Amino acid sequence: MIQMLSVRHSWCCAFAVCMVLARCGTLAYACPKFVEFFADPVDVSDQEGEFVEIRLQGLDDNVLEPKADSLIVLFEDRTSLRFAYPGGSRFVLVHDSLQCPPLDSVSCGLLGSISLPNSRESVWRLSAGECLDSAQVPKPKPGKSLQRIKETDVWTVAEPTPGEINSYDELGFVAEPIVPDSLLSLVFSEIHHCPAEPEPEWVEVYNASRRSLAMRDFRFCGKKVTWSESVRDSVGPFETLIFTRDSALLREYLGFRDVRLVQYPMGYLNNAAGSISICRGEFVVDSVSWDKNTVKCPSGFNPMTGRSESTPGFQGGAKRGPSQMKTPFSYKVSSRVLRLRKTPLRVYVESESSVSLKLLDSTGRPQWKFEVPSQSSVWWNVPLDSVTHVGVVYLSLSVGRYEQLVGILVRP
Repeated sequence: MIQMLSVRHSWCCAFAVCMVLARCGTLAYACPKFVEFFADPVDVSDQEGEFVEIRLQGLDDNVLEPKADSLIVLFEDRTSLRFAYPGGSRFVLVHDSLQCPPLDSVSCGLLGSISLPNSRESVWRLSAGECLDSAQVPKPKPGKSLQRIKETDVWTVAEPTPGEINSYDELGFVAEPIVPDSLLSLVFSEIHHCPAEPEPEWVEVYNASRRSLAMRDFRFCGKKVTWSESVRDSVGPFETLIFTRDSALLREYLGFRDVRLVQYPMGYLNNAAGSISICRGEFVVDSVSWDKNTVKCPSGFNPMTGRSESTPGFQGGAKRGPSQMKTPFSYKVSSRVLRLRKTPLRVYVESESSVSLKLLDSTGRPQWKFEVPSQSSVWWNVPLDSVTHVGVVYLSLSVGRYEQLVGILVRP
């Protein structure tokens, strides 16, 4: 059972607020929002000092609480905490009720078994009725908290202020943003600003991280429209997206369907010299520019190599920066030439994520599959019982949308 402390509003106060808003002709509700994370205290133990703070009221004081019976906090799809919807303007999650800030209008809940990561990023979500919020929290710094900058998804380092107004949130101080490393893995991987007619212009974006990113959080800088209006749309780990004004025409030009197209009002790209950028809130995630010397028209180019390229949906470019275009695994095979029913096949995989391993016949049909666990450090046997003829078979290794195929020659 999750215990909870709360500071309750009186019914008369709530009624008074309601009447004031009604006379003003407005009845606004504020959704709860993560505003501060303190994961790595230095003067006390993590269990004593760390906390998560949720703002229950908006930046405008003339708001009411949302119509919700409960508030649910989810930590990285692993641990879920449910609370009766708290009163007050702040809700602070701590490990011990004695650590609850002794401030008016502050409620507290218990983190339970959750320990805040202090050496990596973390992902948090909350829901209350129709209200949803998420936080992709950067790697913390010892003795400092991470505070949200206003209504953005950008964070800054500050002194911890449990239960208090954050300077970078409500008071409008200017802060240096801290950007999660995983966002830096969303990159342009191909630009086609001057294709031959009738092919429409298109740009390719690649998510080189191990987590899904909500498309509604991103847009092309200078555009108001986000990449998706649906809360369900996301770009998966190691997935490629192609953006174009006319997805039907581009699909017809490409001639195959195994690539994800997104129709987006991106306008026209300048053929002679131009640029395009990806934005999340106020932060520029990635940017690419070109001029008449970048590539000869009609052609597209790979920003990672600077060379001409036209490989929609395929990632084969060089790395551009230490945190970008990382491959999710490395592997070795014992041999690529085997004798039928005599030579065993083994594969060694190194990855921070689990890797899907499949054996495919010469027509690409799966004959065997296995999930290699993360951080494994052993050779895995691939059974060849299904291989009855000499010729070529394939070994498929994949994480998310990222896949590599290895051809294996089977001899008599």
